[in-house]
Amino acid sequence: MKKKLVLMLCVISCLVLMMGCSLTKENENLDKSKLTKTAEEFAAQWFEYDFKSTVEQYADQMGDEQADSYKEYAKMQKKHGAMKKVVDKSYSTASDTATVTLTLTTEKAGKLVFTVIYSETGEISDWKVEEYQSIGKTMGRAGLNTIMSMAIVFAVLIFISFIISCFKFIGNAQPKEAAKAEAPAAVPAPAPAVVEEENLADDLELVAVITAAIAAASENECTDGLIVRSIVRRS
Repeated sequence: MKKKLVLMLCVISCLVLMMGCSLTKENENLDKSKLTKTAEEFAAQWFEYDFKSTVEQYADQMGDEQADSYKEYAKMQKKHGAMKKVVDKSYSTASDTATVTLTLTTEKAGKLVFTVIYSETGEISDWKVEEYQSIGKTMGRAGLNTIMSMAIVFAVLIFISFIISCFKFIGNAQPKEAAKAEAPAAVPAPAPAVVEEENLADDLELVAVITAAIAAASENECTDGLIVRSIVRRS
């Protein structure tokens, strides 16, 4: 049993080694020294190329993105002047492509970074030129971006907290408005009937007639015990 396990491990190891050799097999078209030299020649030609005239002459045939890139390159040429020397080189590969990065100084004491990308056939497939950014400047810009991002986040959180705190005032206002809407309108109390009293002294004849009528109705002709204290008129 142990012999079989050992044999299986040996076979697996051989397969892994064979696969590793096939994966690390170098592409002859992506030779480091050759591509680096080509990138240096490309950088030298870049400084001699007239981007400004190209944009003015072929603006109708160029896309907006390409025209903007050429205008930016023309500004870089004017700002940095001629090429001076290459101060740093780097070479890297990924899958079937290779990338050469050159850092070079310019006539006006500046630095530019050229990035040239090659296809699996060794032809230039893409490239870009950027101004060199020192580590201190890059870190400072990154720190500034971090501070701005944090400030924006805190501002948004404070604004959200303010909105949430306003909800309780809105909730308290709604029941009051509903209570006002549901409360019945007050019904005015009816005005009391006006009772007019007549002074008996001013109408003695009427008092005598009423007294006599009351006596006749009660079958008592004597009116000595009857006293009319007031007369009320009802409408």
